[in-house]
Amino acid sequence: MLARSWKLLLSLVLVGALLAFASWEVVLARKAGRLAEAPKPEGEVPSSEPQEALTDLGAVLVPEDTPQERARAYDWRVEGIEPARQQLAYGLGEAVERGLEEAHRDYSVRLRYRAMGPERFTYVAPPGCGTDMRCIYAELMRSNAEPVRVLGERFATSIRERDLDAAQATELILGFVRRIRYELPGDEPFGIVPPGLVPAQDRGDCDSKAVLALMLLRQVGVDAVMLYSDALAHAAIGVGLPGTGTRIPFAGRGYQYAELTAEGWPLGMIPPQYDKPQLWRVLPLPLPDAPG
Repeated sequence: MLARSWKLLLSLVLVGALLAFASWEVVLARKAGRLAEAPKPEGEVPSSEPQEALTDLGAVLVPEDTPQERARAYDWRVEGIEPARQQLAYGLGEAVERGLEEAHRDYSVRLRYRAMGPERFTYVAPPGCGTDMRCIYAELMRSNAEPVRVLGERFATSIRERDLDAAQATELILGFVRRIRYELPGDEPFGIVPPGLVPAQDRGDCDSKAVLALMLLRQVGVDAVMLYSDALAHAAIGVGLPGTGTRIPFAGRGYQYAELTAEGWPLGMIPPQYDKPQLWRVLPLPLPDAPG
């Protein structure tokens, strides 16, 4: 009888070890970040004139027969581009928006996501995912690929028609993403709004906006990476362009830091509370496959 008990105990230990090797529970703080206060301009910035010239990028509707009233209108400025004022509207049909929300919730169920308060959550990471958010971001890039692609095509067309260089194209997209209202998505799984919903609902925190910016920049041909700091509970974008300011090294290159939570941050300028380059890392995120 004693021998059987030991054999049973040994079997249970081995099974537990195999399950622990295959996947493990991850406890993370929400990567909401704090709203970075924009740097104060040196001089007085003149207010926009009502008749100021602008570039209207039009309305992006997914699908095309989506009612115009579902679109959110954005108006932002990009210094160094003439005209500096830009306009764009973006909206999703009810079925598309609901589908993105359901896909996000279904993925959280598969990973056994569980909120542990306003700033923490836990989930079971798939094999090979490690203890950071890379698999969450990669899945969102995959499941939201189509609506973000349609938005990116509008940017790509405007960039091509105006013959903008890589630096101008970067500022055009970053300006748009920064214009989206900063909001902590407390009720969203993993503390993140899916990228296709960020401009459709005019809301997102640091990593919600960063994933959207990453997808758009890569689509127009700009070398960009996801910057992530667990210690600082913040996320941003790194852009592979020449310039001064804070750069994060990765794969033999230096990527300029791009803050997305608020308007007014020049490329390469990092908010003082996040100015700890040694605490930042690059998450290698592949280009997304088409959703199934």
